[in-house]
Amino acid sequence: MRRASSWVLLVLSLAMLSSTGLEAQGIQISGGLDGRLSNQDAENPGEVKDDFRPLLEGAFFNLRKVWSDAFGDRWIGVAQADFDDNFQRIRPYQVYLQYKGPLGKWNVRAGQYLLPFGLLTTYDTERLILQGIERSSLAVRRDTGVMAFGRMSAWDYAASVSDGLSDVRFADSRANPLVTARLAYVQGGSQFGISTLIGGVLRDPAYGQGSGRVQERRFALDATHSFGPLTLRAEGVRGADPGHVVGGGVALADYALTPRLEINTRYASWSGIESYQTVGAGVTFQIRQGLYFRVADQYYTRKENRKENPDGFTIQLYYEFSRTL
Repeated sequence: MRRASSWVLLVLSLAMLSSTGLEAQGIQISGGLDGRLSNQDAENPGEVKDDFRPLLEGAFFNLRKVWSDAFGDRWIGVAQADFDDNFQRIRPYQVYLQYKGPLGKWNVRAGQYLLPFGLLTTYDTERLILQGIERSSLAVRRDTGVMAFGRMSAWDYAASVSDGLSDVRFADSRANPLVTARLAYVQGGSQFGISTLIGGVLRDPAYGQGSGRVQERRFALDATHSFGPLTLRAEGVRGADPGHVVGGGVALADYALTPRLEINTRYASWSGIESYQTVGAGVTFQIRQGLYFRVADQYYTRKENRKENPDGFTIQLYYEFSRTL
């Protein structure tokens, strides 16, 4: 049973909700296109190709519907599909049904969703050139299960129990409970979080780390702080894979020169089966509403061979839209 089955479950759930006394809002439709020209292998950071090749890195299509009652939003349904690598890979990205408690103090989400771990909880960088370190630090970014999350005073919390099958399968005999949790203190434009991930994960081959099940234990600290036009983000990860200790971190800084022009920088380091350091810089220019031009250069140093210092250069044209029917 493939992950596409999760779409069927969501559609059935939406049909049941439509028959209740809840007031349904319009369907929000959004989507996007991610076109790039690069000499860098997107699936294997640090590996540089011999020439620059155009690539439709990805496209996505998202449906979102909300049902409300007298006390506000109650049920939220989301279904998103991604079409990656010139449409060679088609996969559900997030497909879930969420129940929202009073004032959002608590929520329950069931389906496929991004795991509450580190910066990934609040800052998904998959469609950016300068990204987080999830491809190195985790064998899974999203999974299928049940998550409880919300806000208590100045604290954000989230806890998830999922099947550890990543994007590989929806149901499989290799399923094994994967526990992920994050607690963060939020004050104004700042937040400081602590996360943990423990369990067996079926690796996604697209991550370039091979395939098969692996036991992972991860612990992370993350921080985000805004100083007017400057936003700083940092994450440190430590953990264990079978037979060795892994760890590393990433620091991201974005500075808005104007409402449309932004400078982006990244430093990351990882120690594991593949160890490296990388520093990157680029700019983001908003051509018009929903249309972005990005260019960035990343310089890699692999710890196994310091004489190899590949230079990855990428140009991106990214478009996204959102409509309510």
